Amino acid sequence: MGTAGPDTTTSMRRGRHRREPRRIRSSTRHSLVASSTNLLNGLLNAALLALSARHGQTDEIGAYVAVTAALTLVSIAVAGGAPLLYISGDAAQRVAVRSQWVFVTLPCMALGTVAIGVLYSRSGYAWPTMLAIALVAVGNNTADFQLADLARDLRFVSTAVAVCGCKIPALVLVAAGGQLSAALLTAAALQFLAAEAFLGRRSWLRPRTLSELSPRRALTAFRMNRHLFGYSVAEYWGGRMTAVLLSLLVTPPVMGAYGAVFSVYQAQTGVLTAALRVSLVGRVRRRQGLSHANDGRQGERIAILGAMTITAVSALAAPWIVGDLLRLPPHGPAMWLILLALALPFMTVVRAVTLNQIGDASYREATHVMVLNAALITPLALAAVPLAGPAGAATATLATEVLTGALLGLALLRRHGRLSAWLLGPPGGSAAAPAVVAPEKVGAAAPGGLRG
Repeated sequence: MGTAGPDTTTSMRRGRHRREPRRIRSSTRHSLVASSTNLLNGLLNAALLALSARHGQTDEIGAYVAVTAALTLVSIAVAGGAPLLYISGDAAQRVAVRSQWVFVTLPCMALGTVAIGVLYSRSGYAWPTMLAIALVAVGNNTADFQLADLARDLRFVSTAVAVCGCKIPALVLVAAGGQLSAALLTAAALQFLAAEAFLGRRSWLRPRTLSELSPRRALTAFRMNRHLFGYSVAEYWGGRMTAVLLSLLVTPPVMGAYGAVFSVYQAQTGVLTAALRVSLVGRVRRRQGLSHANDGRQGERIAILGAMTITAVSALAAPWIVGDLLRLPPHGPAMWLILLALALPFMTVVRAVTLNQIGDASYREATHVMVLNAALITPLALAAVPLAGPAGAATATLATEVLTGALLGLALLRRHGRLSAWLLGPPGGSAAAPAVVAPEKVGAAAPGGLRG
């Protein structure tokens, strides 16, 4: 077979250059749609919280933050990183995760609801509210997998309709004087039905999908998920420990005020993570042979630029957000929001690294970064939250993300040192920044399990 001549090689290169802008535009479009979806969803959630706070439902807001955080811990304790495995795994792994959710996670969340209800009812939370919020948490857990199916097919517009469309009836209910918990339960049910409709033949409720489920496959999911279990526990601990600890130390009204501010912060992190997940999906598709396009770092650039913009806007508009919008006392909550917003750029860089590592099947290195984050926040939260309450919780979150980002940056600068090898893997298998690629691990995961 003859070799390609200079003209052929030149034309091939020109063809690749002509296709590259289209690929970059496609990646940018997906990142913008995903980020905009979470931004709109965050605004709708903020409107729900604002209306609820204006109607004096701070107890419901506090119950929502506390119960969802506790039930999220239950789901992680029994299923680990199932949502991440579902979006990054192959067909056999996704069936195992669905089986695990039906036969293990769902019953454990039901038992957890009873235990959590007994614990928080002693602090003044109402049983009907906690039960409604528990159903919302179950719906959100299911939505993680449904939306992952849509994301794998790059159907971000369908995701936008399912996520944001369900919030409109919830807003109407709260505006008409309804309870926040009832409105959120309505939104969760509508989102589930909308996602099922968009999934079509891959709907979770179709007989063919249900027939694939089995207890045996549920058990195999634990082995497949072992590398992401530590990642998920550490991520939860780093992101929710302060809220859970605070809920055990303060009254429901105080927790409700912090919960409203913390929900704004979570909405902001959701916007940024959505852009990063587009890059994650792209890496998974390339690793599994579903796509050969290299979309560059458009998602990371959009997320980091967005983080700096959100931080600046939050710092300037904090008094208006907590005062006029949420109707909270302006002095304390405004400072909480500013402290949390300052953590966003550092959080974005850290998540850019870990999500790209997961996309490349470098699960162990991603877990190392999250374990570091959890190890840093533990002493900070235990010292600051009892001492300064909500302000201490926000300060601990900011300090943890700054320290994690600083240590990760140091590891990237000293790529041949022990710290870099522990966080990022072998020096020969790490990219510069913010993504870390292990070439020896790029490839389709074996059906029987994941490589770490």
